Amino acid sequence: MNVADLLRSRHAASADALLEHVAPGTDLIVPIANGEPVTLLDAVERHEAQLQGVTVHQMHALRDRPMMHRAFGDRLVHRSYFLSHVTRPCFLAGTVDLVPNHFSEVYDVLRRRAAQPLVIAAVSPPDRHGNFSLGVSADYASSFIGRAPFFVEVNRRMPFTTGRNQIHISQVLGWVDADYPLLEVPPIEPNEMDERIGAFVAERIPNGCTIQAGIGAIPNSVLAQLGSHVDLGVHTELISDGLIDLIELGVINGVNKANNRLKVIGTF
Repeated sequence: MNVADLLRSRHAASADALLEHVAPGTDLIVPIANGEPVTLLDAVERHEAQLQGVTVHQMHALRDRPMMHRAFGDRLVHRSYFLSHVTRPCFLAGTVDLVPNHFSEVYDVLRRRAAQPLVIAAVSPPDRHGNFSLGVSADYASSFIGRAPFFVEVNRRMPFTTGRNQIHISQVLGWVDADYPLLEVPPIEPNEMDERIGAFVAERIPNGCTIQAGIGAIPNSVLAQLGSHVDLGVHTELISDGLIDLIELGVINGVNKANNRLKVIGTF
């Protein structure tokens, strides 16, 4: 069967088609942040009455959902691997479980804990070869490609990105269409103390080194003060606005990286 036929045969008319693949005890693996498939999870919650012992595994959820408040009892629960502003209050209230971990180990943790994994993810439209991209995510979900079944939601606003985050139509159970904007996190403006700390850190970063940056006012301040540096490389989890600014300035070019030379490596 050619790519066009595969795409046509596995295209579902509704997100409700996902429920055909959710058996009792299913472990739904959901990517971090904007990798969350909104319409698929809406369908799961809409049909919660028919579920039995289903667990959603996810890091850093950005959307509040009834399941996070144990609205559906043990039929459908949320298990977090990194708390967000949405899940932290739920964890404190005892309605969301937290599994402490190192980000690099999440796939191995899930592989051991998830007995019936089914990955549901937001992806980009496919290319002409039938490859979807996980878009702005290349997290633990990408490690399941070829190792667990996928059901995906094609959001036309999700960019197609390159790297180890592409899945072929032959590797998915089904796919549905979606169209909604990706969530944005506005940068935190640093105060005077943040800028002083940022300057203290920036002057200790040598030219030509490879950096990683997180989220927050202090990382933003550090990055803002690296504009006169040269030949920096990046190997990071989060690709922030500050890193993008340095890439566009030519400060980050990766020429001195020992691994993945000339490439920016990120996860989300």
